[in-house]
Amino acid sequence: MKIRSGIDTVHIPRIEKICDSHQAFLAKCFTPDEISYAKSHTSKNRVNEIFAGRFAAKEAVAKALGTGIMAEGIDLTDIEVLPDAKGTPQLNLYGEALKKARELCMTSSSVSITHEKDFATAVCVLLCDEEV
Repeated sequence: MKIRSGIDTVHIPRIEKICDSHQAFLAKCFTPDEISYAKSHTSKNRVNEIFAGRFAAKEAVAKALGTGIMAEGIDLTDIEVLPDAKGTPQLNLYGEALKKARELCMTSSSVSITHEKDFATAVCVLLCDEEV
């Protein structure tokens, strides 16, 4: 069993500025379900926290996969982080990210997101049976 991890921190005002000035940013970085989840909140501050947290989580997942973001054909929308019924972040992989996870024989994943003042931080841990 191999444990793989990744961590990332994002400045929330930076994500807010990009979202406000570049509408295509949302579609390029987030799945439709992630966008719907974020926009279901009425507080603009909470929406920005959610987008920043999800962006940090995508970076953390890419690091845990060993690729980094936008590398080896992995798009940001290949990594999706949505809450389960209790609000716990759950990881869904698609496309090249799923292919990479299968190559690593990923058996389990865990993502945690936190927000403090102007920052969002995410950690990802992947359990893999073996590494190619």
